Amino acid sequence: MQAQLGRPRRTSLLTPRAVDRTRILDTLVNNLEGMVYRCMDDASWTMVFVSQGSAELCGYAPAEIVDNACISWEEITHPDDRARVRAQIRSAARNGQRFAVQYRITTASGNTKWVLERGITVPDEQGKSVIEGYIEDVTPRRATLEALERTELRYRHIFEYASEGIFQTTREGRYLAANPALARLYGYETPQQLMADLSDIESRLYVDPSRRHTFRHLMENHGEVINFESLVRRCDGSIIWISENAHTVRGPAGEFICYEGTVQDITERKSTEEHLRLLATVFSNSNEAIIVTDAQNRIVATNQAFSKLTGYQQEEVVGQNPRVLSAGNTPPEVYKEMWDSLNRSGAWQGELWDRRKNGEPYPKWLSISLVRDANGQVQNYIGNFIDISELKASEERIRHLAHHDTLTNLPNRFSLNEKLEQAIGFCHRNDMQMALMLIDLDRFKAINDTLGHHVGDELLIQVANRLSSTVRKSDIVARLGGDEFVVVLPDVDTPADAAYVADKIVSAISAPYQINGQEQRTSPSIGICMYPDDALEIGDLLKNADVAMYYAKAKGRGNYQFFTEGMNAATAQRLALESELRIGLERQQFVLYYQPQMDLRSGRLVGVEALVRWQHPTRGLVPPSEFIPVAEEAGIIDALGDWVLQEACRQLRDWRNKGLGAIRMSINLSTGQFLDKTLPRRIHTLLEYHGLPAELLDLEVTESVSMASPDETIEVMKALTESGLTLSIDDFGTGYSSLAYLKLFPIRTLKIDRSFVKDIETDPSDADICDVTVLLAHKMGLEVIAEGVETEAQLKFLLSIGCEKIQGYLISEPLPADRAEAFLLQRAPLMSGLGTVDLWSTP
Repeated sequence: MQAQLGRPRRTSLLTPRAVDRTRILDTLVNNLEGMVYRCMDDASWTMVFVSQGSAELCGYAPAEIVDNACISWEEITHPDDRARVRAQIRSAARNGQRFAVQYRITTASGNTKWVLERGITVPDEQGKSVIEGYIEDVTPRRATLEALERTELRYRHIFEYASEGIFQTTREGRYLAANPALARLYGYETPQQLMADLSDIESRLYVDPSRRHTFRHLMENHGEVINFESLVRRCDGSIIWISENAHTVRGPAGEFICYEGTVQDITERKSTEEHLRLLATVFSNSNEAIIVTDAQNRIVATNQAFSKLTGYQQEEVVGQNPRVLSAGNTPPEVYKEMWDSLNRSGAWQGELWDRRKNGEPYPKWLSISLVRDANGQVQNYIGNFIDISELKASEERIRHLAHHDTLTNLPNRFSLNEKLEQAIGFCHRNDMQMALMLIDLDRFKAINDTLGHHVGDELLIQVANRLSSTVRKSDIVARLGGDEFVVVLPDVDTPADAAYVADKIVSAISAPYQINGQEQRTSPSIGICMYPDDALEIGDLLKNADVAMYYAKAKGRGNYQFFTEGMNAATAQRLALESELRIGLERQQFVLYYQPQMDLRSGRLVGVEALVRWQHPTRGLVPPSEFIPVAEEAGIIDALGDWVLQEACRQLRDWRNKGLGAIRMSINLSTGQFLDKTLPRRIHTLLEYHGLPAELLDLEVTESVSMASPDETIEVMKALTESGLTLSIDDFGTGYSSLAYLKLFPIRTLKIDRSFVKDIETDPSDADICDVTVLLAHKMGLEVIAEGVETEAQLKFLLSIGCEKIQGYLISEPLPADRAEAFLLQRAPLMSGLGTVDLWSTP
């Protein structure tokens, strides 16, 4: 051994006993199958001793490896394993531990072997760190282990991925193993959850616990069960049928090990079996008529339902061809298609006409299937059928509903498109004109919201009847939805013909309606588009009529307008204005102006009316007449009205803090605000927040809104006035007032519309209206405010008839908050008796 190391002998240092021990160790080491080594703990694992086993292990003699004479152990180690091996040895060396590592080597012949190296880092005779260990060939062992692992993996895959549930249990029913399929079958996500939850199979799994006792009895006595069926309860509580096949597993000495078996979900099969049992009674108990014929199509059997439906008893038709039942009016091609289908696919179903025994024809829905024998030859035909007379009637009703509005029974949008296509084709072929009218009911939403949908629906029905009676039978009247209707006049000579009909429609629709004992009013805004001059396609006709209709609304409602190209530009401007309005509301571009109100009895300024203005970034100050109608149509008027309420209360609080405590604020309410059930509570919250008494707010509601639903109006007004707020009827005289209701409204003031004040000096009718309004108000205990007062002559007349308050340019134009504040502080009192005191100078 020392010669192999290339070192000088030092026999003089060894006793004979030591030499014997050395020889013995040398013999043992060099006869081991593996390789004993000592190497330096350096970068290349320089071997300083290698046993004779290296030749068999790696194909290199010890002298070729020692001191890297021919090849280093680093080179023999497989390149892919070197870093891992070195890391493990280094880690063990740092911790002073032994190591054991498996890796690959490349032999001198180029073969790859798996080896197991065991060793430890120790100091040598000079105190240097060396590694001593033993390396053995584990290639056969590893191959065996890998084969075992593959075998186990195959069985594990079978267990894990089997479609059937697989289990092992103790006698007592505790699960030893369960595969994923069994877990899924019982409603669990994992086998572990199943085994943890179903620790007691008898009480937790079987719906009938005695089934488990039967299972154990069979297993103990026969060692197995085959197709053992039971009802079991899944994790979520649902019940399923299962079938178990199991056997008893015993050890070499016959000792019991476990029960082992498989489980299948047979719920569907059991359901099928039950279904088949039910089918056995269908023939005699079915509500459908059933007829069975032989291969020559001769009747061999019928059921009771057949006799009930047709009037024939079985003995009257047995042996005959089913054609004896035919009414004779089914098209021959239907029978041909029936036999073709039967010969091709073995089944057919469709509609035929038969005749009962009493001669009454009826439609039936027949399903036929053929039955073949074991040789594939036709054995029987089985037909079942029902009387579909009621179904046909229902289909006709459904077809009608699909094309007609359910409320008014007018053609609906779908039917309108069909009729318009036909009308356009007719006019095109005959070189004719056609007028399309889009009709929208004015103020319908207020009626519908205040009086309820049942009143709104009745109004729509009456409008539909009036429209239908106003036009010719050849004309088209349809309801698009909501309160929108369409009237189509094919074959008109000139637009004047359409205008004539539109006049009749305006008159008819605007007449009063009696609904539930109350009078209701609405009016139509009509847009008219002419074919082919204005548009050629249905979509364009409707779109242009819609543009004209909005133009009619802008003109004051209750009128009609013909489409013109200029309207498109106006509509585009309106849409742009609507978009800018929404942005303006988001960016707080609105401001309030305040127009002072004067009490003619004291000459004092007693209040202001808050008027909203739009401070547009490019258009400047936009008056309400331009944007309020658009805000109403766009549905943002309520949001704008809420902002006005909040800003007016804030300004009122600011003025009170500056000494203007007696000034009252008048605020106009939109229809939506007025009808909002939460309005009283929201106003009360605002007043509390700003520390304002309720009597300082006067809420103005237009006459048309208040009279749309008087009963609802009374209820809303009472809710508002009970909290201390006061109410005024704005624009009085411009709507449809009912004195019977007006006297019930809890209001304090009537406001005479400026349209009556404007010509009060020159128009006797306007003067009379103002006079009568004041007289009426006083009779009812109300005050009167006249709007739009601009001249001293108007003022003197209003004084003469007893009008209490006025507002208008005679006192002041609407002012921004700072100027209004200065005006209010400097202008009190303004009058004494009937004389004026520098009243008209511009502030």
